[in-house]
Amino acid sequence: MSRQNNEPNSFLETVVTYALGLFITGFLLAVPAVLLAMFYFLRGPISRALDLERRAASWFTMQWCFRPLKWLAAFLFVVLLVNAAHQFAFTPVRVDQIIVGLFCLCGGIAFAFLFNVLHWLVQCTEEPTVRKIAAGMAAERYVQSLIEACQPHFPGSRSLHGKLFVFNPHTPAEFSVEADHILMTERNIYVIETKCKSGTISAGADLAKWPVSSSYGTGEMQNALKQAKNAARVLQRQTGLPCEVIPLVAIKGNEVCIVDGPTNVLVAEHLVEVLHAFENSKPRALLDPTAVTSLLLPHISEDKAAMKRHIVRAQAARTRAQQTEIVGAASIR
Repeated sequence: MSRQNNEPNSFLETVVTYALGLFITGFLLAVPAVLLAMFYFLRGPISRALDLERRAASWFTMQWCFRPLKWLAAFLFVVLLVNAAHQFAFTPVRVDQIIVGLFCLCGGIAFAFLFNVLHWLVQCTEEPTVRKIAAGMAAERYVQSLIEACQPHFPGSRSLHGKLFVFNPHTPAEFSVEADHILMTERNIYVIETKCKSGTISAGADLAKWPVSSSYGTGEMQNALKQAKNAARVLQRQTGLPCEVIPLVAIKGNEVCIVDGPTNVLVAEHLVEVLHAFENSKPRALLDPTAVTSLLLPHISEDKAAMKRHIVRAQAARTRAQQTEIVGAASIR
């Protein structure tokens, strides 16, 4: 009699075990599929929220570590997901197993999120626009290192790098200028614009755009000297700087050669030489670099919203300039 009772119980346990196995298998397959679908549709919002494009440009030199970290996150995701399924596979399931299983599941989802973010970062570093931004940032760091290295030769000098200056903030009359580098010595104040470009550049001071030719072909770039001059004029006028500001353009790239341009448009490697030339020119009244810096500091903004408004205004100004150029070059009669 007991043998007959054991047979139905054994059959029932087999069915339950088989069903539970199917459930666990489906769970293991469904979770990655659901997460991949979710991250696919949320890529845009997540990328914008984390500002991945800018971070990819900032971390461009660290891209070698993104891929191994990405696959480590994928491995940990699989390990935690399998462990979660293992915890739920016991019958009956105890409370402590449920807690451990949920903890592993949450950890697995976190690593899945990390995997996707790192995957998107790798993709961003391969985009031409991000590579261009990263090259520009590397050029700015190079010029900053040159400025900081030569400052001991200019006693009491001060410098600022990568600053946004906002005037009349939070009003309809708000406007702003961005300066890559500002160097203040006892003789001069310099606003230095850095550009990343390779090849031969015809840097005519009055040209709207500078022709560029290299082994990759021909092209053009915006007149960076006009940009530096505008920043110098605005800073001098709005902050009451005690002397005329000298605009410089330092170009960093491969086989850079500047022709038909003024001497304050220069190859970045020659920046220190040009600074010494200006410093040793005709005598000037001595400045107080610390006092000059105090005139500039109140107008510096670190607000991301202010930077976004600055970019919008700059793009609008560029569009207007292009439209004016088109109209001016038209032949009506």
